[in-house]
Amino acid sequence: MQRIYEDVKFDIGQVSIPLDNTNITGKYHPLAEHRCALAILSGGAMAKTKITTIEIMEAKNAAAGSAQSLKSATITSNIKVAELTITLATVLAGETITINSLVFTAHGTVTDESIRQFSISGTDTADAVELLKCVNHAVYGVPGITGTNAAAVITLVSTIPGEQVITAVSTDATFTVVTVSAQAYCDLDGLELTAGFSHIAVKVTTTATSNVAVVLIRYSSRKAIAQKMGASNPA
Repeated sequence: MQRIYEDVKFDIGQVSIPLDNTNITGKYHPLAEHRCALAILSGGAMAKTKITTIEIMEAKNAAAGSAQSLKSATITSNIKVAELTITLATVLAGETITINSLVFTAHGTVTDESIRQFSISGTDTADAVELLKCVNHAVYGVPGITGTNAAAVITLVSTIPGEQVITAVSTDATFTVVTVSAQAYCDLDGLELTAGFSHIAVKVTTTATSNVAVVLIRYSSRKAIAQKMGASNPA
């Protein structure tokens, strides 16, 4: 049986590291024996308006000779993310929050899931429970998304991990939306390399105070893969 680690080369594109409004570039890897590469970013917390960009850099050698950007992808906080939180703080009647294009509206006393209306007649925690009744409703809720509540902080995730992304926005200051985690990737065909360039690295830039990690996968190898790791099963 052909296993995936016999077909592709897994590398550390960027070790898990905290970044605070800055950037970092990982080691340069040769692409000579591989036709393609895939860089996958896992990003941590991002407050509203913050962004994180994954970028494939190309160079003429392992020492980053003539390094330049080849392609990139950018995550914007609270837009198509893997997990986020919504904190309620004295929400007022008529205020709204939009989750995956569905608008949920606060009402002074009545929760009505069929029109995505939630009561704010209690404490912030109680109001969050009412909002979750609407979000999690089997018919009128947000498809593929599940929410939980802890002390007025709602956490939204994909019901089946990785199958859905989440976007949540509100123009009202009583809702605070924060990204917990997000993913992005750049896929590269070797033919996209500029003439004379042979090595690639992954650069991550963020305007947030966050944590990032990148896996670099080189695949479509011209020869057998020699995968070396500190531990493996099967060995």
